[in-house]
Amino acid sequence: MNRLADGNNTNYMIAPNMDLGSWLVIALLGGAFLFGIWYMLIRDDDRSNLRRTIDSDRIRSRNRADFSKARDEFDRKLAEISRHLDSKRAAKKELMANEEELRRHSEEEAARIAAEEEAARKEELEAEEARKAAEYEAQRAIKLEEARRLAEEREAERQAEETRLAEEREAKRQEELAEAEADRLLEIEALKAAEELAAKEASATAMNELKERLEREGAKSSDVQISLIWNNFNDLDLHVVCPSGERIHGGNRNSKCNGELDVDANVRPETKKPVENVVWPEGVAPGGTYRAYVHHYKKHKKRRSKDPTKFKVIVNSGGEVNEYKGALSYGDPIMLIAEFTVEEPEVRSAGAIQQILLAETEEEEELDSTEAVIDDDELLELAGAAVQEIEESDDPLAELMDDEEDD
Repeated sequence: MNRLADGNNTNYMIAPNMDLGSWLVIALLGGAFLFGIWYMLIRDDDRSNLRRTIDSDRIRSRNRADFSKARDEFDRKLAEISRHLDSKRAAKKELMANEEELRRHSEEEAARIAAEEEAARKEELEAEEARKAAEYEAQRAIKLEEARRLAEEREAERQAEETRLAEEREAKRQEELAEAEADRLLEIEALKAAEELAAKEASATAMNELKERLEREGAKSSDVQISLIWNNFNDLDLHVVCPSGERIHGGNRNSKCNGELDVDANVRPETKKPVENVVWPEGVAPGGTYRAYVHHYKKHKKRRSKDPTKFKVIVNSGGEVNEYKGALSYGDPIMLIAEFTVEEPEVRSAGAIQQILLAETEEEEELDSTEAVIDDDELLELAGAAVQEIEESDDPLAELMDDEEDD
């Protein structure tokens, strides 16, 4: 409740928002006001009764002294006093109410100020907490950024180290692979050389064996020749198909292209080291594709000849010698064992001349290298003899001087 004072008039305005205590104070003041009005009305009834009693007493005592004016004056004074007292009580009540209102207003103002101060303090605390939180978050962000940077640096170092180690491992692995590959190539080359050497030795053995058998049978040799050898008493037949398509075999031993089967072995079980040979005169065999077949014609029972019968076919196709191996049993179909191409006679002749010249050149180079080696050896022997003579002499320097003077 707010009080508005204008002279002696005092107006009260009810505040729109009051708490329960304010309403209780208003209710108490209103009740006191109503009680005062009721009390005044009761006093007025007592005065009327008193006045009527006085009037009746006045009537009864007409013969007595007249004190009505004095009584009226007394009553008036009494009424004024009563009004004055009522006014003082009302003023006191109003003062008390005003003091209560002022006290309440002061308390409310103090409460408002305290609330404002509390709010300000809370705001300061919140601001301080916010500042500290911001500082903490900033420091935390800095620490996190530093930790992230360090983690990235460590990760980069780790990856670089892993990359370096991987590169080293890969380089080492590649080196090991290269070494293994080099070893493998060396082994392959060694194996190939061994195989070539074994093949050459086997071929040389086979060629020697073939040469012995051909010489034994009186067979011919030339730049184009197909020979068949085996090692039991069975009858194997060599078939050669010429470029013209004509077949040379035991039933057709001479062809129109001058090919000849000059040895047909073991028609009867005569030898355990047989040979069959198809040959052309030197430089006469036509150029083209030749095919060589082997047929197991008959199995002889002499000396327990067993199947399958292993055989070798040696082909000389214009100076290039190749060896083919196979095995057949009696009843097996005829086997294609080799197919090769022979150049024309003129080309073969030119190639033969070139090979002869190349062989002569190689022989001359070998002779020159041998002579150079011999010369070096002679020089070494002479130098060694001179050193030995100097060591054996008593005065090597005098002898050398004497030799220079003789010169």
